Amino acid sequence: MFLSSSLMGGIGAFARYIEAPGEFISFCRNGAGFIGMTLIFLLAKRFVHVRNTRITPGVLLSGVFLGLLSALYVISTQMTTLANASFLIYTGPVYSTVLASIFLKEPFKKSMLASLGAVILGMLIIIGIVSYSSGDGLTVGLDLDPKYMAGNLVALASGVAYGLYLFLSRYRTDVDSNTRSWFNFTFATLTIGVILLFSRPDLSEMTTRGWVVLAVAAVVSGFGAFYFMTLATKILFAGELATISYQETIMATLLGVFLFSEPLTVMQALGGLLIIGGGVSQVFISTRKTPATVEAFTQGGIATTPNPKKTLPTAAPGAADRRDVGASAGADLK
Repeated sequence: MFLSSSLMGGIGAFARYIEAPGEFISFCRNGAGFIGMTLIFLLAKRFVHVRNTRITPGVLLSGVFLGLLSALYVISTQMTTLANASFLIYTGPVYSTVLASIFLKEPFKKSMLASLGAVILGMLIIIGIVSYSSGDGLTVGLDLDPKYMAGNLVALASGVAYGLYLFLSRYRTDVDSNTRSWFNFTFATLTIGVILLFSRPDLSEMTTRGWVVLAVAAVVSGFGAFYFMTLATKILFAGELATISYQETIMATLLGVFLFSEPLTVMQALGGLLIIGGGVSQVFISTRKTPATVEAFTQGGIATTPNPKKTLPTAAPGAADRRDVGASAGADLK
């Protein structure tokens, strides 16, 4: 899982060496994941699971928002620092928690308010709404740094899309994780493809180096990262997966600092630590609360920890061998 999250965190660094817009890079990345998953399904003769899966709004929309979060994130890495982009996309799990509390009636305890507050404060610090200087002290205002303002807002939008992706992934729990991942990559690739039809990216400046880096990035941070994540789900519990996945922000930050000499102020680091701390604490709260149903979500994949105390009935081809939080409310999007 450490290797998987590290590979995912490297997409922003790859994007700096590709003379193409972020949405095109993301299209190739998700396309590589789709091709890789399709080959695995063909070799393992698992397409019976795909054929027996009924496509519903929950399945469709989770793939759509995966495409949006992926495209917005890669775009943001070209407009702001890698640290800011990676920190802000990881505000997504908090939005998902709030939505699940409202629509899936999942409990929202007081201990979760601290996690939510930490993430929100970290987000405000990174964007620049909350700032500190030796002369003015701690200030709150909308005088944002024009150099990174647009990129930070795009990164924040990727976090919102990430939150919606996580929330929608809680529906249709009758679909096993690998089949759901195949549909996620399929609809994500189609979504970005539709965007490209309207944006018509200019690829005239692409060099040979750019195409080579793009191919490597697509395979490494697309299919490769997902493949290692799939292996990790067979070894680690979902709570452990979710915690380790936050390491992606550290990898992106280090790449930005050492490869591109990007600035990392004390306030940026503080904001990032608040977001990571809030997210990881949420994992521990969920693990302590319902250890049998904790989930770990990554870009394209879903890993859930089954209840070891409950024997599940034998599933028909295409049915789930894992269960999700909020399953009783899943009928709303079926």
